[in-house]
Amino acid sequence: MITDVNPFVYSHPIAPDDVIDRDAETTRLLTAAVGGHYVRLYAPRKYGKTSLLRRVLRDAERQEQMIPVLVDLYGVLSVADVAIRFERAYARQLKGKLRARIEEFLQSTGLGLSLGALGVSARLQIDPRTDPLPALHALLDLPLRLEEGGGFRALIVLDEFQDVTKVKEMDALLRSHIQFQGEVASFVFAGSEPGLMRELFEDRERPLYGQAVPMRLERLADGDIASYIAERFRTSGRSVGDALNPLVAAAQGHPQRAMLLAHRLWQEVEADGAATLSDWTRAHGAALAELQPEFDANWRRLPTSSQKALRAIGAGAGSPFQRRVLEQLGLPKSTARAALHSLTANATVEQQDDEYRVIDPLFAEWIARLRQTGDAQD
Repeated sequence: MITDVNPFVYSHPIAPDDVIDRDAETTRLLTAAVGGHYVRLYAPRKYGKTSLLRRVLRDAERQEQMIPVLVDLYGVLSVADVAIRFERAYARQLKGKLRARIEEFLQSTGLGLSLGALGVSARLQIDPRTDPLPALHALLDLPLRLEEGGGFRALIVLDEFQDVTKVKEMDALLRSHIQFQGEVASFVFAGSEPGLMRELFEDRERPLYGQAVPMRLERLADGDIASYIAERFRTSGRSVGDALNPLVAAAQGHPQRAMLLAHRLWQEVEADGAATLSDWTRAHGAALAELQPEFDANWRRLPTSSQKALRAIGAGAGSPFQRRVLEQLGLPKSTARAALHSLTANATVEQQDDEYRVIDPLFAEWIARLRQTGDAQD
């Protein structure tokens, strides 16, 4: 039996107990849910958003007797997709007598809905011409049915919510239901693309304008990352040693990248050993090599103006509009400004006051290496 297992997970959302810090964020979201408020949560991809939301849902159920429902809307393209995601989300979560009552109601609609294996997805496979809209209306009304069934307030998290913009008038359809559910359900609209999330909630012409309190998930504190990594090394029979400080500096508070670097470092250290700077150099290089295909693909997808804007951030140490930087790159200021606006909207870049930073610190390193040596694609 394998017992010496790498304790740093970076390839998928982690268990609620393994979330680094985020106590304040958990309390804030839970307090809003109990108070009946709607929240829109923004975090760049790989910031631990889904892991945090799972922790909030767990605590909502354990501590507040709420009914937790997580609906993953990533990649939805149609009304049918949305209906299937909602049906499967309720199927995963509802239990006992409440599940039986809701199942009975769904079956009574005659719409082919079910919390078992034969739900709306099966019906659509049998007859693709089936209109999924009535089924979705019934599913969106379930919070009201949960209360009728003797349940408590529901906490419904809609993850990757910005993807509803790909389904015509889906935000209007959702609003037509949730506006009547404030007494029985709380909603968290979570997204990873700030431009689309702002469009959904800050554009006066959109149905969800002003419907949720904004909340941004920030980077982790260096001290929290350091404590977590040091403890995980210790409990697995190793010491992080001299590698801790450069690892934390390289991660720059990015949750997933910190775990990737820690995972790679742990692989370099023998049982009962302590990490050295040489171990760190190898681990850092291995992490960048692992990410090379991803970074290269992302870079090639970008227009030239965005590539230059990213280069300008590094060359200007966060101040991309310096004349010498723009002239060196042959980048007009107006073009740079437009490119940075686009990069900020899709969460490649973040702006703090007048400074810009590439959100992924390892991507920033890769870009710098490309600029300096041209060998980032080797």
